[in-house]
Amino acid sequence: MVTGGARARRRRWQRAKSRRKLEKATNDSGPKMVPPEEVMHHDQPDRLLLSALNYWEVERDLIEERLAAIKSATAS
Repeated sequence: MVTGGARARRRRWQRAKSRRKLEKATNDSGPKMVPPEEVMHHDQPDRLLLSALNYWEVERDLIEERLAAIKSATAS
């Protein structure tokens, strides 16, 4: 036989569980808003990416110079 105290404890646990579900549902609703400061921070170019692009631009220029030198040497 279940006593009145056990029933009350069970009801409290069930209510607490349903409240947690409701709280979780309200916390997860909709997309999260990002503050404008963080948006600006993410829009800034990555320093490593800029460095890599600069490196490959210099490499390309050197290759073009070498090819031009080879072509002019063979044409002479």
